[in-house]
Parts: sequence; C-alpha cells; structure tokens
Amino acid sequence: MFEPKLWIKPTNTKWLVKEISQYLDWVIKKQVFEGKINIYLTNANYVLDSKARGKEGNFSGSLNKIETPALSFPLGEIFKEISKKGKEIALCDWLQYLTFFLYCYVDWQKDKEFNIESNNDFADKMIYEYIDFKKISFESEDRRKKENRKRAKNKGKKKEKKRRQNKRIRKKD
Repeated sequence: MFEPKLWIKPTNTKWLVKEISQYLDWVIKKQVFEGKINIYLTNANYVLDSKARGKEGNFSGSLNKIETPALSFPLGEIFKEISKKGKEIALCDWLQYLTFFLYCYVDWQKDKEFNIESNNDFADKMIYEYIDFKKISFESEDRRKKENRKRAKNKGKKKEKKRRQNKRIRKKD
C-alpha cells in the first residue's frame, strides 16, 4: 500500500495543498506505487540537494532503505507560473513534476538507475488520466484572458472619457 505523508507549512497556499492532497488520494486509489514516502512542501524558490545546489525538486533516499525516503518541493515559483500559464496549467505542470519524482521513487525501490525519459512519459500519462478524471477544463483560462482584455479595453475607454470631460471643463473656464 502506498502511504505518502504530506508535510506542509502553515503559510502554504491552502487551495494548492488541497489540490495536492486530492491528487495523492487519487494516486493511492490507483495503486501504482508502494511503500511510505514523505513529501515536504516549502514556500522557498528552490530546495537544496545533497551537494547544496538549488533545485526545483529533490528526491532523497538512503542506500540501506531503512529511513523513509523524501521528496522536497518549493512552491515559491508557483505564482509566477500561474500568472504566465494560468492556474489549471500551472497546477497540472506541478503535479506532473511530483509524479515524475514518484516514478524516481519506484526506481529507487527497485535499485534501478533513474530513467528520466521513461519516468517523464509515465508521469505525463498519469497526469492526462487525472485531467480526464477531474474533468479539468483549460477553457476557463481563455475566458479569463478575454475578460481581462475586455476590462483593460473598458478601462482605456473610461480614461479617454474622463480626459475629454476634463478638457471640456477647462474650455468652459
């Protein structure tokens, strides 16, 4: 049985922790992975690996397999990603990255070298399944962009109207 333990900080964004928890519950029901793993979420922009290099995520497991392995993820860059790509796409990208490391965890369990290419492919397939399961729609991003453009256009019209009004007031004086 797969037993991921999510370690969060009180300052972690609640909606993101909720989405991650729901995803992990779905992964548990799929019964793809086995064993225990700790997943640490920080608000930093990166986590340090064993050589003190900043990374976007890190898997650590002992060679003797006595200690529970851990995944560490920084959430500091998620808001930049959301503003660039939109909430749904940024979330799915992040969950894909988490899943990639879960497949690295499987390689570690089997004493295999990490196979980046196949782990990435497996993670992609699992995320597509999850998107279908949750019925995640990326259309809302397009709608939001249209609304923002419309709002910006209206804001420009309001400024122009106010400028013309001020101009008329000055002419009367």
